[in-house]
Amino acid sequence: MRFLLVNNHCISDPTAGVTQSLRTIMEWLRDAGHECRILTTARFEARVTFTIDEHLSQHGVDRTLVASARSKTKRPVIHYQVGGVPVTLLLTRHHDEARPDRREASQYSALVDELLDQWVPDQVIACNGHPMIFAALAEARKRGITTAFAVRGFGYYERRYFADVDHVFTCSQFLTDVYADKIGLRSTPLEPPIDWSTVVAPVESRAFVTFVHPAPHKGLYLFARLADMLGRRRADIPVLVVQSGHSGGALNTIPGVDFSRYPQIMAAPAVPTPADYFSLTRILLVPSVWEEPFGRVAAEAMINAIPPIVSNRGSLPHVVGGDVSDGGGGRVLPIPHWLTADTRRLPTEEDIEPWFRAVCDLWDDETLYQSIAARARAIAGERYSETVSRQKHLEYFTSLTPGSTV
Repeated sequence: MRFLLVNNHCISDPTAGVTQSLRTIMEWLRDAGHECRILTTARFEARVTFTIDEHLSQHGVDRTLVASARSKTKRPVIHYQVGGVPVTLLLTRHHDEARPDRREASQYSALVDELLDQWVPDQVIACNGHPMIFAALAEARKRGITTAFAVRGFGYYERRYFADVDHVFTCSQFLTDVYADKIGLRSTPLEPPIDWSTVVAPVESRAFVTFVHPAPHKGLYLFARLADMLGRRRADIPVLVVQSGHSGGALNTIPGVDFSRYPQIMAAPAVPTPADYFSLTRILLVPSVWEEPFGRVAAEAMINAIPPIVSNRGSLPHVVGGDVSDGGGGRVLPIPHWLTADTRRLPTEEDIEPWFRAVCDLWDDETLYQSIAARARAIAGERYSETVSRQKHLEYFTSLTPGSTV
């Protein structure tokens, strides 16, 4: 079969988890003997410290070729490969999904038409809510090509988004249920593929309680209170905060908490792969206050036999298989109902005492730690191993046919 992925985030973007999972799907389809192509743009998910030219040169694209392709009337089109899959990249300059650049969108649509005419895929897979992505789906369906759309988040609550979609796949049963309840959408939950080579980390230096991406919706204010409690009451427990391109310096914006008093609480910049911070992590905190569509970092911790302590919001309880008391692979703890992504006040120590106790128990009780770590790793092997995930994805995409099921 021939599979074409149309996407408006740079497919080789190292900062975007959704894009990375789509790229892995295409690589798996190629590995299984199918022909695959990707049409993408130069948009990155987060702020980056490199230029698009530098990024493309890392993928074997000659910088002089990019420079010579630039034109005042049209954006350059660059060809390269990721994981053996041919990529066509429109070197876009405008990335506002709400106000797309008409000339760039028109050029992207022309590239879609060219691929549909000359390469003739059997299936078009798409992601993201950009108008030119929906236009690509419409053009494919008009030609009788099977269309599949990835839903990785919230907000597609109007049926018009799926007017030209034959099949929808989500990243979790939780998200599938949300859309079924909201608009009666029928979709298939497929937990995203995880590339274990970028996740599995050595164990020798694991010494921190780690919190990744300190943003309000990820539980910044809950973490701030917990970190303050650990700083004052358990100075022997080191804490690591792994920042992202969007969350750098967030800890310093919280009034009433001075983390400079606690030398055992350290911040690290964004790193190339999850393995870089998991190599330092003994316990992972995932105190998300929004409804997590999946919760990839918790699954990645379990792959490393690192006990995750997660909130009871969204898909997180399902990702870890429930609380360890119910046979799961982590601790699932409640958070105050009033604590949301829009909240800008600290919870009380009483509110966060269960989180404090959970951290201390895992830190102090080696038998408890090892039992949860072993359970986490076993569940990860059952649900997130490449063998299991690869088979699920291959069976799903090769079974799809034209005709809406949504």
